[in-house]
Amino acid sequence: MVSVRWKLLLGYSFAFLGTLALGGLGLVSMVRQTIEANIESELQNTTNTLLNMVKTAADASIRNHLRAVAEKNREIVQHYYSEYRQGKISEAAAKTAAQGALLSQTIGKTGYIYVVDSQGIIRIHPKPALIGTDLSGNDFIQRQKRLKEGYLEYDWKNPGEERMRPKALYMTYFGPWDWIISASSYREEFKDLFSVDDFRDNILSVSFGHTGYPYVMDSKGTLIIHPRLAGQNVYDSKDSNGRYFVREMCEKKSGKIIYPWANPGEPGVRQKLAIFNYIPDLDWIVASSSYLQEFYEPLTTITYTIIASGFVMLLLIIPITWWISSTITRPLEGLMARFSAGAKGDFTGRMEVTSNDEIGMLSRYYNDFMERLEESSRRLTQSEERYRGIFEDALEGVFQALPRGRFIAANPSLAAMLGYDSAVRLMEEVTDIGAQLFDDGDALGAVMLLLESQPIVAAYQARWLRRDRTPIWVSLNLRAVRDEAGELEYIEGFVSDVTARKEAEDSQRAANGDLERRVAERTAELSNWIRALEHRDHQNALLREMNEMLQVCRTSRETYPVVSSHLSAFFPDRAGRLYIFGGDGAFVRRVASWGDDAVPAPDDIAADDCWALRQGKPYLNGGPEGRIPCGHLEGAAQRVSLCVPLIAQGEKVGLLTIEPPLGADADADADYAALARDHSLAVMLAEHLALALTNLNLRETLSRHSLQDALTGLANRRFLEQMAERECHRARRRNAVLGLMMVDVDHFKRFNDTYGHDVGDLVLKELGTVLMQNCRTEDIVCRLGGEEFLVVIEAAAVPEIVRKAEALCRSIREDVVIRHGSERLMVTASLGVAIYPTHGAKFWDAVKVADQALYQAKSTGRDRVAVAEIEAAVVVAQ
Repeated sequence: MVSVRWKLLLGYSFAFLGTLALGGLGLVSMVRQTIEANIESELQNTTNTLLNMVKTAADASIRNHLRAVAEKNREIVQHYYSEYRQGKISEAAAKTAAQGALLSQTIGKTGYIYVVDSQGIIRIHPKPALIGTDLSGNDFIQRQKRLKEGYLEYDWKNPGEERMRPKALYMTYFGPWDWIISASSYREEFKDLFSVDDFRDNILSVSFGHTGYPYVMDSKGTLIIHPRLAGQNVYDSKDSNGRYFVREMCEKKSGKIIYPWANPGEPGVRQKLAIFNYIPDLDWIVASSSYLQEFYEPLTTITYTIIASGFVMLLLIIPITWWISSTITRPLEGLMARFSAGAKGDFTGRMEVTSNDEIGMLSRYYNDFMERLEESSRRLTQSEERYRGIFEDALEGVFQALPRGRFIAANPSLAAMLGYDSAVRLMEEVTDIGAQLFDDGDALGAVMLLLESQPIVAAYQARWLRRDRTPIWVSLNLRAVRDEAGELEYIEGFVSDVTARKEAEDSQRAANGDLERRVAERTAELSNWIRALEHRDHQNALLREMNEMLQVCRTSRETYPVVSSHLSAFFPDRAGRLYIFGGDGAFVRRVASWGDDAVPAPDDIAADDCWALRQGKPYLNGGPEGRIPCGHLEGAAQRVSLCVPLIAQGEKVGLLTIEPPLGADADADADYAALARDHSLAVMLAEHLALALTNLNLRETLSRHSLQDALTGLANRRFLEQMAERECHRARRRNAVLGLMMVDVDHFKRFNDTYGHDVGDLVLKELGTVLMQNCRTEDIVCRLGGEEFLVVIEAAAVPEIVRKAEALCRSIREDVVIRHGSERLMVTASLGVAIYPTHGAKFWDAVKVADQALYQAKSTGRDRVAVAEIEAAVVVAQ
């Protein structure tokens, strides 16, 4: 037979532990799902970020390589064209030589150089059968015809190939021959053009958990980037189950895989998760992997916590159940004993009525039965025994106390609980319950207020002090006893020591708080990591945008606002300056700035005043190391600054300086640490800026040389061809006319034959100088070739143009004097004048009329001005 006590114990245990088990399973399942979702999301995001990093490096390398090839071949074509223009070879020979030079080169394995014209017709190609073919039907040829300059990507399949493959080209335009020079090759052949070292450290710096890491391999299983096995082929590697998991990755190219794995030296096998993606151009697979066990560590901690909580709860259930069961079994046992004594003739026994439940009712029935046998004397004896049983035998502390805070009754259990050797000693020494027992002096007042509003206070927890002043936690069950007038007479109640339970609850709360703190810390770490990735992506986007803007700039001055705007975005809480070397190379001059204008900065810096320029590498001024500051810093002992030289192809281009803004709360150590973190970014930006500015300066120099006469410094015929239409349009808009003055040196051949070509060149230089000095800034002075010059001026009427021509003729006669030894050689010139649009509806028609007027001036005696007649214009127009 199972007793009531064991029934209660087993019932409470199953109920509490079952509830805890169900709740724990639900919590563990929810946390597991959350962890798995976070694992895949984290690894997927990391893999995509690494994929974009590798693709960006590959795209930049391909573009720069093809661009360098295309621009170099344009220089080759320009060289042969120049030889043709100088009369050294014919134009056909120049084109043939240029074609041979272009076709002699290859790009990668199958790449080549070809030329199309602006109509889309092939002019040069490695396959002779394609020369002269019109390829305008292809989309990329249409884009070449439209753009002529720049970078293109497209898919292409050569005859005999089964599939389309990505292809890239860079094109540049050579105007004189209408050639679009294109350097083209398949993208997959460029994977050896860039260095893996450029981004190896960035990839290997990423980690997951304790041992997770990313890696890169090709589709043959060779590891390109790996923390330990770079360069090895793992295609035939097996996991602990004999599965060729690397082969699966190489075949699938993209996706995720879970496999059991044990690293060398590890005692057991653990499940590992890898998420991977594919870069077709490089035939690379980028993967991120980590052990699942490391991500499930919080789940293990939660499981152990739930088990420990169940164990503590079970320990608490036993005494609580034991106490509850005793309130039932003890009266039953007493009733059984008294019935046994009554059966033997002892009618003095009475049951203690302590409740109004079934047990109490049974006790009353028994007592009523016994009272019929024994009258009033037995009733007094029963009352005394009941009182003694309550106070002497109760396991809990029982007391009665006056409202003023003095015990009037207490049992031994309460005395022992509070550290007194007897109840009498307790009542003698404790005269003020609120001051002597309660740890909080106001707690007794709070209890009395509760008893004023309600007759019973149940399970009130308070902190009491034992006789030795050690604290314990007690649970109070109190009742207010009032007299007939309703006034509080005394209070009585039970006291239970719940210190162990309270400490267990505090430990549970502390464990929960520690778990919450760890979860919050992990969440904060993940948030910081995600913010770092977003910041890196933002910087990469800014860098691409800046490079694209710099590539479309035509002059150096256009680049400086672009640089200032983007550098302020890269370093929003910094001040900075960009300096560029002048012509002498001894000073750098400030061309752009951003940030705090209050930061002092010189406009010019001597190259010897900057340690970065002298050493050719970045230099960080100030900080705890006490480094010697650069000479261009004001108040250098208190200033922190980062100086980065701009170097391209071994040549110093300029200087980039970055400084914290001035402020009252400036912290030199913090500023130094911040600039140290910016060091890598600043160096990368300096490299990009140096290369962009160098390329732009080279383009400006080539453009200036193509539009300027090398001997006189005047504009050449090509410049005039570009400006003619604009000048005509502007004259029509202003309702004005253009005066065209054709100038030719009189007897120029005699100067060359008599005094040599050096004197002839000097005559042309002096004539060009005089023409420029006697013309306005907006006028065009151009050397057409040989000793012929053309001056284009805008005027409101023809007489003004004629007066200007006569003044030029007179200035040449008076000012152009050449000294040859002891001789003074006088120079004169003849001028032919025509008017646009009077002498021609087209600009070059009017130039021909001016040329005819020049011949008239020479035939009538030279050193004079001849103005074309209207009839001449009519003849030319016809």
